[in-house]
Amino acid sequence: MTVHPNPPNDPAQKEAARVAIDPLVIFELREVGGRNFTIAQHPALGKFFQMGPEEYRVASLLDGTRTLSDILQVLESDGIRWDPKEVAEFISKLVSSQIAAPVGISDAAQRTQKPPTAQGARESGQGENERSSHESLQHWYRRLPKLLSLMISQRFPLIQGQGLATKLEKHVGCAFSILGMLYWAGLVLSGLMIVAAHRQDFAGELRRMFDPGIWLVLLVMWIIAKVIHEAGHAVAARYHGVHVGKMGIMFFFLAPLAYVDVTDAWKLKSRWSRVQIALAGVYLELAVAALAAWAWWFLPDGLPRHLAAQFFLVAGPATLLVNANPLLRLDGYYVVSDLTEIPNLRMHGRKQLVAWIEKLVLKIDPPRPLLSGWRRVFATFHAACSVVFQVVWMGGLIIGVSMWLPGIGLLLAIAASMLWCIIPLSRWVYKVWIHEPGERWFMNSKRKRLIGLAMLLVLMFQYFCATNSPLARRVPVVVQFRDEQIARASADAFVRDVYVRRGQRVSRGMLLMELEDPELLLRRDKKADELELANLRAIQLRRQGDVSKSAAEIENSRSLRRQLAELNDQIDGLKVVATRAGLIVSTSIDELQGRYVKRGEELLRVSEPQEKELLAAISESDMQAYQAAARRAKPAQVRLRGGQRFAAVPANLRPRARRSLPHPALAATAGGPLAVEPSPDDDEAVRVIQPQLESRTLVDPVTSVEIRAGQIGMMTIADDRSLITRLFDSAKR
Repeated sequence: MTVHPNPPNDPAQKEAARVAIDPLVIFELREVGGRNFTIAQHPALGKFFQMGPEEYRVASLLDGTRTLSDILQVLESDGIRWDPKEVAEFISKLVSSQIAAPVGISDAAQRTQKPPTAQGARESGQGENERSSHESLQHWYRRLPKLLSLMISQRFPLIQGQGLATKLEKHVGCAFSILGMLYWAGLVLSGLMIVAAHRQDFAGELRRMFDPGIWLVLLVMWIIAKVIHEAGHAVAARYHGVHVGKMGIMFFFLAPLAYVDVTDAWKLKSRWSRVQIALAGVYLELAVAALAAWAWWFLPDGLPRHLAAQFFLVAGPATLLVNANPLLRLDGYYVVSDLTEIPNLRMHGRKQLVAWIEKLVLKIDPPRPLLSGWRRVFATFHAACSVVFQVVWMGGLIIGVSMWLPGIGLLLAIAASMLWCIIPLSRWVYKVWIHEPGERWFMNSKRKRLIGLAMLLVLMFQYFCATNSPLARRVPVVVQFRDEQIARASADAFVRDVYVRRGQRVSRGMLLMELEDPELLLRRDKKADELELANLRAIQLRRQGDVSKSAAEIENSRSLRRQLAELNDQIDGLKVVATRAGLIVSTSIDELQGRYVKRGEELLRVSEPQEKELLAAISESDMQAYQAAARRAKPAQVRLRGGQRFAAVPANLRPRARRSLPHPALAATAGGPLAVEPSPDDDEAVRVIQPQLESRTLVDPVTSVEIRAGQIGMMTIADDRSLITRLFDSAKR
């Protein structure tokens, strides 16, 4: 028998509605905010609930022998003015929370039923079949969320945590004393100072976390950090005398996590002790993260130093983002619940949020609130924030898992969507639909508003699917000189003479520098002699009639001629001449006199400070949006690191995408936004992981003087995708 949200219409059914509190439930009186409340805890379920005096009085009457009428009579004699609907709704909440259960139909109700006639027997049999089918459907509908939860999250208890926690508490328990907390504060603050002083280095390490090559190492680090995390909860619980339950491993979306049962912490009178137990995991992780920061400081450059930085990121910022987040039902949530003294904060908040929406949109009177004062407002606000955050967080997680594992990942994504969205929404729709009986055409005011709300949501979804996103795309750019001359050594040589200095203005064709390489001249002369001999041998062999050998000598002479031309080019390159007018901007030109340089080494640069351009790297996914922005020829906003902002008209794309790095400053290894990998052609070079197109946008002379070459930033362009597509693409990344 199921307790209905509204009292049944049949008096016999009213008399038959008997519910009993689970014998395992423990009630404890507690003072919260100057008011007396009763905490109900179910040890087997690991749940606890807060009740006011009136709610506790109703719960105390649920012994399995009293009907709804009996309960109402007792409440009336006690001076508690609850109507039948409120009592039935509260009993329904207790049953749905699994702390109470129906006990069946009374014999008295069965005796009041009349013996059925033959026709009545047929109708009764048909009704029994319909009820049986309906009850079977309800049974599977109730079991479906449990089955879906098992697909998403599975727990495997391994050991009883009491013994292990007791042993660990002897060695680590002092960390939760006042002196231990002072040491902890000093350690964590010193680690933060190291990170703050080297924030650029740690920012580079953060970007390296997205390198797929180290994901396996990060997974191992994450598991170690979570084991330390759960050990912190267990040790803190034993430090405060709380019984520690089972410890084991759980899988959430196939990701392994350690867990420990410290549910009995709710029994502690001191909320600060409960808060310390809830924060103990983050507490120990931050201490270990600080030690990792110190290890990074002392270790030399190499793999161990890099791993220390990665462990700091996993045990520090990552655990603060996830475990300490009060909008997820993890440690931060329980801390807020204890500080505000609102047990089951999410349940209360979401019930009140739903009631507020029902009253605002569907004109449904809210039920009697279980919270009062500022706690009711806070719980509702927390519920609204947590719903928005979890829609974005869990939505991205679902999309990521479905794309990571196309087969089983898609199945998990479907299960999560049904468990967190489809089933709760369908239950809510059903509750609103049966709230009042239908009138004409099975409609009433509530059902009409519900249908109108559904149509509005469908139209909004269609609008967001068809309309361009109001958000913007951002394209990485780097400042460079326009048509800059970069003179490089044409051969391994000595710098004989330097005729210019830094900051000097030069004209086109002016001799800037001379290099000398006597060996190169000797090789050129030797190659010229070899070419002359090859030509003579080819003529001699042709006169002797040996055509095949003559052809071979001719081919050899062609090869020698190409080599000679290359040597001549290198010799000509020993004289560095300006190919454009401008200023000498090289910083090391004054140190080149008499120095030995290798082939390809940069010697100097000639450019014009008032002629700069933006080199933009455009991924294939942003290509169409950038082309549309270039066709519109409207100024786009550019923001460089350092806060400089200006407008520039996007230039047209260059036609071919390349894997070569557009500019060294754009590489993630140098602090830029582009992910790179080692180049297969050169072990010392890198290339971008995704092909990039380029464009070169001119900057006006005034802005060119204000910005510096090598600065990186972002160009903002309009988004050609719909908002739904934009959110989907963001979740994929």
